[in-house]
Amino acid sequence: MILIALLPLAFLAQDPLPKADPEVSRSSLRHHLEFLASDELKGRGTATPESARVSAYIARSLERSGVQPGQGKSYFQSVPLLTTSFDGPHRLSVWGAGKGEAHTLEEGVEFSVSIQGAPNSTAVLRTVVVENEEDLPSEADPNVALVMHSSRRKSFGWLEDHGFKDGVGFGLIVRVRPTRTGQSRGLPRPRVERAWLAAEDKPDVLTVMGEAAVDLWGGKVERLQLSMSGERRATPERNVVGVLKGVGTPERPDLKDEVIVLSAHFDHVGLLSGEAEEGVDVIRNGADDDASGCAVLMELAEALGSGPPPARTVVFLFCAAEEMGMWGTYYYADNPSVPLERIVCNLNLEMLGMPDELAGGVGKVWLTGFERTNLGPLFVSAGFDVGPDMRPEQNFFARSDNIVFVKKGIVGQTLSTGGDNPNYHQVTDEADTLDYEHMQRCGQAALEAARLLTSGQVTPAWNEGEPKLGRR
Repeated sequence: MILIALLPLAFLAQDPLPKADPEVSRSSLRHHLEFLASDELKGRGTATPESARVSAYIARSLERSGVQPGQGKSYFQSVPLLTTSFDGPHRLSVWGAGKGEAHTLEEGVEFSVSIQGAPNSTAVLRTVVVENEEDLPSEADPNVALVMHSSRRKSFGWLEDHGFKDGVGFGLIVRVRPTRTGQSRGLPRPRVERAWLAAEDKPDVLTVMGEAAVDLWGGKVERLQLSMSGERRATPERNVVGVLKGVGTPERPDLKDEVIVLSAHFDHVGLLSGEAEEGVDVIRNGADDDASGCAVLMELAEALGSGPPPARTVVFLFCAAEEMGMWGTYYYADNPSVPLERIVCNLNLEMLGMPDELAGGVGKVWLTGFERTNLGPLFVSAGFDVGPDMRPEQNFFARSDNIVFVKKGIVGQTLSTGGDNPNYHQVTDEADTLDYEHMQRCGQAALEAARLLTSGQVTPAWNEGEPKLGRR
């Protein structure tokens, strides 16, 4: 796998690119989608040979577009991941709740788990319910499981305020969701894989649901233990990074030092787990999510690369491992190809392949965090067909790669139309289900927005009084 991940651009030269076009081309979009969402790429899972093949294709597209390598002489930024494979389900044992002996909860029904570290069972941990900020221990304790309510988002901010960012130093973080139920009983719990950045050292995060969550939140569970079996290995991935260097303007030669990052993630969720029956489709192709955004971004690179040099420098960032936790973008933000203080904006592209009727249908694109910055009104005043996210309760602003830049204090927003695609993360998210007229119109709007940003005529800024993070 390591050798596959590091193959040069000559790798898989048989994957043909579409004909060059200075604007967003419907035929080119279809060409990109038919490759990126093809069955032979098996859903573009993280750290797979298919992922390496996709990143090579994207790099060749950038090279053909006249976009320079963004990582020195390379288009690739290595992303060090650790992948853990698990054999069978995890077990969560709890003591208390009126029972003298340990009670074992069922994964997928009563709890789910996000593994952040090595696949090791925990010790028996003492529970501490954090209902108020004053309930936090004064010091981190690896023998303590912090119990926090998922609906009380401020409580997770308390961790960082007290020097416990991401719960580092504690044995376990337990989120309770009393009103949520898990999967149906009896469903198989196959071997699964998860990945995270190699530098991460965070406690695992449990989500406990239903009656067990009520017991935990009510303080009826005194101790618990998470048990698991698995193996961990180093698994290299890579972002694809290209750059068009800015030249400034006669009035503002310094604009060349300012950077606009245009991004999209190229991974998806791969194959359905478990034993496949003959003739049953198990490939989650990810045409809309986010092959559509990648295709549009490659078209933007083609158009901008064939035009006059931009005033501002443009970084094209194709992110790996978004579906695993935005790991590619987090790694880039911590190891940027340009100094972070030079980045004035991130415009991210996510799910542009299907019209959103709530937003107005074909060709109507929405901007997450519309009210938070000046970009939405600027785009509208420039005549772009862009509106606000019509589903603020789903918090799309915080659910794509733009949020990583926001956490660094940088204006970051996503153009999308992905609010109501029934094929989301399903085997039915195929290239032939997309609306290419819609995608071309959205891509053209994204191109005009990118041209406005890279021209230096507008300066992205947060609106006064609007939060950068959290829900409005």
